[in-house]
Amino acid sequence: MSDFKSQQIKNVLKDLLKKKKMTYEDVAEEFQCSVPTVKRILGPEELSLSRLLQFCELLDVTLSEVEVLINSEAKEREEFTEAQQLFLAKNRSFLSYLISLYNMSPSEIAAKHKLTQRSTDKYLIGLEKLELIRVTGKQRVKPRYKQLPSLGHGVLAKAYYENFMKCGTQFFIQNIGDSLYAQSQSQDTTKRGFALNSFKVTPESYKAYVEENLKAQAAFLRLAGYEEKSQPPGKLMTAVFIEAWTLVENDNKNLELLSKSFSEVTNL
Repeated sequence: MSDFKSQQIKNVLKDLLKKKKMTYEDVAEEFQCSVPTVKRILGPEELSLSRLLQFCELLDVTLSEVEVLINSEAKEREEFTEAQQLFLAKNRSFLSYLISLYNMSPSEIAAKHKLTQRSTDKYLIGLEKLELIRVTGKQRVKPRYKQLPSLGHGVLAKAYYENFMKCGTQFFIQNIGDSLYAQSQSQDTTKRGFALNSFKVTPESYKAYVEENLKAQAAFLRLAGYEEKSQPPGKLMTAVFIEAWTLVENDNKNLELLSKSFSEVTNL
């Protein structure tokens, strides 16, 4: 789960706790853990799927409802200014640092990423110039926005999501590329695979397929959450999926890219 997505989910969980007038003490009692542990879960600690499912059960919401709340929250949240977007798109590590500040102190970030004091100072000075952070009366560095602003629909969103897709694609190139031929020999298509397809269908059939696919994903996430809690760590492996879907007109010029998946036929 990306840091940005994790922060969005934590924001929604915190808001739901407030609306239900539940304290961290209430959560700790339900989870049978300490209050500091709850603070870490909703703070710097990575939010695991099993923990997310626990919160969903406690708050009586589904994963799909959490996703809806994230999307509606993103529409209502403030967006970065144009100057902030341009800077963060060009200097992506500053966005990662800012996201970390919502859950960690500068010293904690430095320890986690092994930053020098010079690097820490550069991050803080750069973010302060853009009015993205503030210093409290207790000399603590805090993000200026209460919630991380939406990435918007401009240059910052483009830079972030393009990088997100590139990293995901690179992961599969490195992990399944060399084994695809061997896989075709063993016919073990359940262990790893890759597909790129296009079909001509009605919008109604497309919508039905997407809805069924999302239901299957939700069911698989519930199963994964159960196994993560019930199975010994040595028996578990990490399942990685990268998915995308869209419906376009038949004359969409980008469809030509799919015809070039193997190569182009050119004059010799």
